[in-house]
Amino acid sequence: MEFVLVPGAWAGDWIWSEVSENLERTGYKTHLLTLSGLEENSQGSTDLNTHVEDVESYIRMHDLKDVALVGHSYSGIVVGQVASRGKVSVSHTIFIEAFLPVSGQSLLEVSGLPIEEEKKAIDSNQGMWPAPTAEELESQPHLNQAQKALLVSKQRPHPGNTVTDRAELETPLSEISATFIAHEGWLSSSREHDLVDQLRRSSTWQFRTINGGHWPMLTIPQELVEKILSGIP
Repeated sequence: MEFVLVPGAWAGDWIWSEVSENLERTGYKTHLLTLSGLEENSQGSTDLNTHVEDVESYIRMHDLKDVALVGHSYSGIVVGQVASRGKVSVSHTIFIEAFLPVSGQSLLEVSGLPIEEEKKAIDSNQGMWPAPTAEELESQPHLNQAQKALLVSKQRPHPGNTVTDRAELETPLSEISATFIAHEGWLSSSREHDLVDQLRRSSTWQFRTINGGHWPMLTIPQELVEKILSGIP
């Protein structure tokens, strides 16, 4: 099995560095993606389907056949659609502190963020979703000062269309093989609790709790890898 690691909003492949190192020490091969619109000097229009196709194209291009697909936060919307569409071989999907795709709804809708406020921020930033500021990150638990500084220095504005476009699922999420990893508060405060309750009853889904805040790949990468591997069928 090979791991394809997809970053959440504002981030690139760098966010997975320590997780990748820990996985490879256990004998797994990893692939770290940076989605369209998040590269240096990126140009062109990017929407949600672009990001879904980014992942599918990478898997296809590298002829990967036994893939564990990992998504964080925003990219739960992406990897969930990839697994649902079935156009590439995904053996297991891992959602880390992630939003789940719902057909006909956007990331902003399922997240519970103030939609009009976020849309105004995107419109006033040339169509890009602004990354959290240093002040906003100060309220995030578990991140130390070095990790906050890393996020401030490395995160980039995120293509706005990807969070306002509506997801489309070909197969219900309950029919894919998946693991959901998050801190208890993430699950209890999620607007998607009805969907989560449904997925808890699915024989193909597993749930793991972790206490590392919203960026466990930075705060507790080794423990996160242990949780990831514990859910692999």
